[in-house]
Amino acid sequence: MTSSKTQKPEENHKESQKTTGRRLNVYGYVDYRAYLKDFYGFRKGSERGYSYRTFSKAAGFTSPNILKLVVDGERNLGQEAIHKFLKALNLSGPMADYFVALVNMNQSKSDEEKEKWFQEMMRLTPYAKRRELNPEALKYLSHWIYPVLREMVTLQDFRDDPYWIARRLNGKATPGEITSALQFLLEEGFIAKKDDGKYEATDHMVISSDELKSLAIRNYHRQMLEQAKEFLEALPLEKREFGALTFLLPESALEELKFKIKTFRSDLHTWAIQVAQDSTDQVVVQTNFQMYPHTKRVNS
Repeated sequence: MTSSKTQKPEENHKESQKTTGRRLNVYGYVDYRAYLKDFYGFRKGSERGYSYRTFSKAAGFTSPNILKLVVDGERNLGQEAIHKFLKALNLSGPMADYFVALVNMNQSKSDEEKEKWFQEMMRLTPYAKRRELNPEALKYLSHWIYPVLREMVTLQDFRDDPYWIARRLNGKATPGEITSALQFLLEEGFIAKKDDGKYEATDHMVISSDELKSLAIRNYHRQMLEQAKEFLEALPLEKREFGALTFLLPESALEELKFKIKTFRSDLHTWAIQVAQDSTDQVVVQTNFQMYPHTKRVNS
């Protein structure tokens, strides 16, 4: 089962933070507000009399507390404001471009835009610091083959043979894609090879921020929904179960409904672990759960 852990962005930098003069290294940050908060703390701790007003003056703002408003999430940054902030942050060159990409990623409305800006951040980040962005977690949830193979390697009759794996998969994957996916899972620690040559799935997924976690999970759900669409026609009725239910419910009961679904999902997973332990006919199964209201209340 895919699981994830989150770390606060600022915690990622306590050990690796480096400063140059009056500039704080921006590489590795995935939340521009966290960076701004750290920048202010850095300058205030190293420069006597530094204040929000000092920052505003350096950036060319008349408002004395613009930085605080942005850090607290009460204001976003427009393109003109971003470039004013760059001046006060003493960022230039690739670091300035990274900050611009970071702000745009955080403030983008669509996942496609967020993904584009994250890739730009990756391109700009020096190789030694790219691990702080945890791109492997995003990649793992970006395609159905990674979580499926992660479970599949624990099958009792599993063979480390891409052609055997391809024959066992219902989803379309070439031996080359399978080999590449297995190599990725091994190198990034999602699976490990034991002394007896068999694989085991590890509990290894660290996503550095809620922003990236949400993006990764939404990408994962899209992949699973696409798979479901394909298997609606590709698999015979006896091999699948599709159902839908549309009903009335008080809006105040939506949270309880979500809780019931989560409880059922947890119970189902516990049951699956128990019945699969000693079985010899194991298969990897996908179950998807969706709940959303079709209607909304409006003020008349």
